[in-house]
Amino acid sequence: MKLAGICATLLILVAGTLGSDPHGEEAVKEKVDAYAMSYAKTGDFSGCILIRKAEETLYKGCFGKASYRFGLQNTISTKFKIGSISKQITASAILLLEEDGKLETTDLLSEHLGKTGPSDRITIHHLLTHTSGLVDIFALPNFRKINRKSLSLEEVTAEIFGNDLVSEPGKTYAYSNSGYTVLARIIEKVSGKSYGDFLEERIFGPLKMSSTGDYFDGPVIENLAEGYDPAGYDGVTRPEYVNDVFFRGSGSIYSSVGDVEKWVNALRDGKILKSASQKKLFTEHSGGYGYGISIYRSNENDVFGHDGRISGYIADYLHYRQEDVTIIILGNLQTGVADFLRRDLAAIVFGKEYKSRAKSTPARGNYPEGFEKLAGKYEFAPTLSVYVDVLDGKLKARANEGSYSEMVPLTDGKYFSRMLYSYIDFRTDDEGVPTTMIWINNDGNKFEGKKTE
Repeated sequence: MKLAGICATLLILVAGTLGSDPHGEEAVKEKVDAYAMSYAKTGDFSGCILIRKAEETLYKGCFGKASYRFGLQNTISTKFKIGSISKQITASAILLLEEDGKLETTDLLSEHLGKTGPSDRITIHHLLTHTSGLVDIFALPNFRKINRKSLSLEEVTAEIFGNDLVSEPGKTYAYSNSGYTVLARIIEKVSGKSYGDFLEERIFGPLKMSSTGDYFDGPVIENLAEGYDPAGYDGVTRPEYVNDVFFRGSGSIYSSVGDVEKWVNALRDGKILKSASQKKLFTEHSGGYGYGISIYRSNENDVFGHDGRISGYIADYLHYRQEDVTIIILGNLQTGVADFLRRDLAAIVFGKEYKSRAKSTPARGNYPEGFEKLAGKYEFAPTLSVYVDVLDGKLKARANEGSYSEMVPLTDGKYFSRMLYSYIDFRTDDEGVPTTMIWINNDGNKFEGKKTE
């Protein structure tokens, strides 16, 4: 893709306050359009954005395609998988069951799932706060082996419990999708309904979230965007298959920007949970985390929200309490741009400085001679290694047991990961043998990993 002609959108600097501009709504619309388009034009954003202040819609727009196969554009009614935003909905379901008197968050897992593995050492509270010590589901030693199997939620829970704990329950905060998979199993066991049916009956139905549901392979879901991973400099590809049962509870819900807005308003207004449950949900326990929800301060506001990344999709929302501003981003191209969108869209609304970080260095077009030498293991920390491999003629990297991200060669000699929206460089010895990987985040921060294999 030629980048000439879009440079004007790549560096956007603004100042001033929304309140001081008599045409604030129109100004926000123009700035968000230009900012989001800078990423859409480089092939790095496909999705929808909704921004509200109180009862006023400041921005509502979509970019990219819901289906490249059929040439269908994303629209405001398009549905997307929302990844880990699902966690706070799972947490709310648990709190509803507590209000029903069917469980307590202090209960040991063994009280509802029987004595198996560490279930008599872990409480529901531990699962909700990522302090259970359970190994993350995508770090299961046999994950790749069982991924293609037809598994029930009960069988997945057994797989999780069959592994040693990575830390003592209640001692260490460590983000774990596994904990929310087990919570989904508890919801089904205690309620006597499927996870999706319980959510529909107690949350989605009452809130009239008609574009929201629990995704599982099989049924055709109207208006659901196809999910894509980046390919090459500006192309797309279908993501690697991951059995949907592994996302149950932690990231299996799909929704639209309009329905996510309904969910945020319900949390803001206390429409779903009683006050005691609402307090539990929003109490920070560790790591700026409540029950499945992030809580922190930003732009002089108390903020709640969550982000999500899952097999071809990105999602993010933030609600600024004092200003009653909600920013929602849903997309069907799994690049790292959501990390910038959440921050910069807020800057637009609050009159702060911001800039687009859309890539501008052109692609090289082919790999340099001898690029295969870069393959190997690079150790950044005792628990973090990046593996570089040549797969199907392309250089790809993964962290620990995570998914591969293509490393696209650029004309300046560096490589670019669209999945993480970061630059990668290498240091070599006098004989040209790679010794160090230099990982450069888009904000300029650098991290070095020594080649050990």
